[in-house]
Amino acid sequence: MPDYPHHQSVHLNNFTVFSDATLEFVPGVNAFVGENGTGKTHVLKALYAAQLTHARELRSISETLSSLFQTDYLSQLVRMGIEDAVSRLHGFYGGHDWQWSTKGGTTSGEMILSGEMPLEKEEYIERPVFIPAIDMMGHTKGFLQAANEVRLDFDSTCIDLVTLLGLERKNGNKQQEVIDGLSVLLGGELEMEENSGRFHLVTPAGRLPMPLVAEGLRKIATLVRLAQNGWLTPGTTLFWDEPEVNLNPKLMDEVVGAILVLARAGIQVFIATHSYVILKELDLQAGKADNVRYFGFHKSEEGTTVNHTDDFALLEPNPILEQYDRLYDMELTRSTGRNKRGERVR
Repeated sequence: MPDYPHHQSVHLNNFTVFSDATLEFVPGVNAFVGENGTGKTHVLKALYAAQLTHARELRSISETLSSLFQTDYLSQLVRMGIEDAVSRLHGFYGGHDWQWSTKGGTTSGEMILSGEMPLEKEEYIERPVFIPAIDMMGHTKGFLQAANEVRLDFDSTCIDLVTLLGLERKNGNKQQEVIDGLSVLLGGELEMEENSGRFHLVTPAGRLPMPLVAEGLRKIATLVRLAQNGWLTPGTTLFWDEPEVNLNPKLMDEVVGAILVLARAGIQVFIATHSYVILKELDLQAGKADNVRYFGFHKSEEGTTVNHTDDFALLEPNPILEQYDRLYDMELTRSTGRNKRGERVR
């Protein structure tokens, strides 16, 4: 497999819920696990901001972070309760380092260090793709026009995604294996009305407007469309926040299979999930040659801490597995009068 540029690590210092945390990534699939409020999505957005800024070169990383986090001023990204602290991000991508920081205690959000990722002339950074937890495939009609005219209360991941859904990338690689595998689940083909931007699912039974399609299938349709439009090309990064939302567990094996296909094609993947099925499918489907790493996010008084492992069974903390274990213990107790340790329970 060719060695494509990828996110290698990021260090977060006094950034949102993090006091001091360092995450080291694999070029394949990186899965974030943790309770709500532990900062999983925040890390996705920080990495997306760094790569997007340098891929597009249209705005600074500060502007990108502000639009992603919907902050009124950048100092809101400083960890709460830490007076006059400096919030810092420092990452490595493709062998190059980038960094950003801002100081708390002010509404100006003055940036101390601009994002830096020095590149050689022949190097090129692929535009990353971010699929937010909120479904956008069913809400594309007039969305971009509205976003250009008024300030919608949607962060820029939603606007970016709708933009990519409607555009075909020049010289982009279509991921045909993903398209073929997931189109079977959709039971039809996707069509977009050029004037309105609305998508339809065309099946043997008829042409169905996307808002009438089940939300879980709309998630699958989103991935299919991005694969068709050439945005999931080798060397880029896919960030997917909670792929399990509204998705029946029966379909998760196909979705995880598609994620692994993309990773094998040279696309670095980051997912944040609360689904045991997603994680276990990833654990079981990944082969020895696949790069998969699991990150456990844990909330503490000192800020979120992060552990990682390449073996799902060794992931700690794992609140999802802990909850399943608790339910199993309750069921066992109800059926036998004893818990999993063999102790009699009244």
